[in-house]
Amino acid sequence: MAQRILIAEDHQPLAESLLQLLKNRGYQAEHAADGIAALRTIAAAPPDLLLLDLKLPGLHGVELLKKLRQSPRTAQLPVIIVSGVYKGDQYHQAGAALGVRHYLEKPFKAGDLLSAISQCLPAAPAIVQAATQAATTQPAPPSRPFYQHLQEAFHKRFSGQLLLNWPDARRMLSFINGAPAALRPGFQHRDFGDYLRAHGAISAEEYAYFANHGAFRHEVLIQMGCLSYGDLLDAKFAYLNQELEQAFGAPPAQANWQAMPVPELMQLVTLNVPQLFYRGFRRFPGRGADQLLATCLGKYPTPANAFYQHINFLTLDDEARLFLKQLDGRHTLADCPGDPTAHAPLLLTLVALNMLRFADQPTEPVGIGDLPLRTLFNAVIEEAAVEVDLPLESFTDLVEEAAEEPLAAPAPPATATAVEAAAATEDLAQSVRLMAKSLEGKDHYEVFGIKPGKFSVDLLKERYFAVTRQFGPDILMQLSGADATLVEEILATVANAYNTLSDVVKKERYDELLGADKIGLGHKGDDRFQAQVQAESGKVFIDMEEWDNAEKALQEAVNFDSGSGDYLAHLAWAIYRNPKNAASRVMQEKARQMLNRAITMERTAPAFAFKGWVLLESDQDALAEAEFNKALKLDARSMQARRGLRVLQEKKEQQKKGLFGRMFK
Repeated sequence: MAQRILIAEDHQPLAESLLQLLKNRGYQAEHAADGIAALRTIAAAPPDLLLLDLKLPGLHGVELLKKLRQSPRTAQLPVIIVSGVYKGDQYHQAGAALGVRHYLEKPFKAGDLLSAISQCLPAAPAIVQAATQAATTQPAPPSRPFYQHLQEAFHKRFSGQLLLNWPDARRMLSFINGAPAALRPGFQHRDFGDYLRAHGAISAEEYAYFANHGAFRHEVLIQMGCLSYGDLLDAKFAYLNQELEQAFGAPPAQANWQAMPVPELMQLVTLNVPQLFYRGFRRFPGRGADQLLATCLGKYPTPANAFYQHINFLTLDDEARLFLKQLDGRHTLADCPGDPTAHAPLLLTLVALNMLRFADQPTEPVGIGDLPLRTLFNAVIEEAAVEVDLPLESFTDLVEEAAEEPLAAPAPPATATAVEAAAATEDLAQSVRLMAKSLEGKDHYEVFGIKPGKFSVDLLKERYFAVTRQFGPDILMQLSGADATLVEEILATVANAYNTLSDVVKKERYDELLGADKIGLGHKGDDRFQAQVQAESGKVFIDMEEWDNAEKALQEAVNFDSGSGDYLAHLAWAIYRNPKNAASRVMQEKARQMLNRAITMERTAPAFAFKGWVLLESDQDALAEAEFNKALKLDARSMQARRGLRVLQEKKEQQKKGLFGRMFK
């Protein structure tokens, strides 16, 4: 089938000449005389290539191009700009920033245009031709989500080429023993070189040489002196991880497979596929999360044989490790600690990799077998890897605020008689039982007596503090046995509800789980609320290591609330960790100064932990240790600080070993 090219050009004689030229060359050419007509044509059926004049009536060519890049269907659409008005390097660079590889200034030669088209629409490789010929004799393969194709390749330990076909794009993904090894074109970037150019690692001129004369061969980047070999490997993994995580959100695609034998002894370092599933599902859980929770909440999850084969490939936090410990066949999914919705990406990963099975009745988990397992869930088995505390303790600011308020129900006075004290204790126990009974079967909104449509963060905090003051530590000390356990259950329920509703991302997922048509997010006109929304989003992006998005969201939060040291500290960390700023001394120094200013504004555990890591990476170990300890003093569960101290301890042990080695050598 002829490749389809749309010509967006308002000059009719030129448009007719281009139509005739392209049709003579075997292309299917169409014409749109203005920007609106071009946009409608592309929306109805995206072409294989757009030939775009910038000065179009109705909708300017630049605006048209921006709209195309914002849509997943047309983000990768090849575009050639032809312009007689916008000339010069600055316009060429602006076009390149919008994904345009070829910019032709009028008047141009027909040969230059045909050369540019041939580079944007190269002849189909042998695998594409083979797949096309097979499609004429065999039924078309069904369209499936990307993760299912990845799942099949992983379980079959597939080696070869996987051709993925969407209505508007075609991508080639190479595998070695079930792990992705190469991709072109990408989902966010056209190719690896475009990814490097977007991150400032190579220039537009270097990218042009890499794509055209270098034929996309990666060693060309080393030959040009753009990257060292080690940096090249790191960048390739980062590019492939990022692009394939984005693929989890792509619509279903058809796939054609062509196997290629790999020597048995070849053991190349490839992508961490279990971690890719986990990160992909965290970004795009999709409907699969809702279906899994709807069907399995009352079932008993237990590890399968593959559990111990793949579990240590996942990088997990303490909360996830605690959750995994409860998947023992003796607890239903609903009985596991925390909100199952928050662990849906992990559950989807375990199911996709056949690591988990669900039973209707309690069952015994599969044993480790003869695998000499040193660590489990990335932590040494003999160590207590997880501390079980109330989720409330992670909210340092709330703990401090609550500590300033007097308890609503103080202990009986010292002058009270034993009978009066006993009566007071019995009344207290009765109120605890009534409170526990009233929380049974309630959703997170009902726990605080808030209607979803009238939800606000201020109201949530007010109701939350009312409960924690009513059942504070002094109250817990007066009770014993079952009544004390009830207090702990009340606080755990309330903290779990608060954790979900105060987190923007978790709240949205919870609202979807409830099936509500429209759930309010509070006072949208309030700057403080907007700052909270942006800050929570930025922190989620930090966890996902999406540094550009984190930096953007946290900058918005600081703009809305410039007095928050916590927001400023997280923004500084996002700037410091963003790979595009790694080689810039100016940006690194800016992040350090911003972090120091944040600490003077507000002493928070994350700020001290971030500063500790900055000092640690500068080999200022003693100062780093002091900052980590400050963070733990404010929040004993600060994972950033704990990890930093572990790294310091390992560093000290290595130094001791080196000293002993030199002494005994």
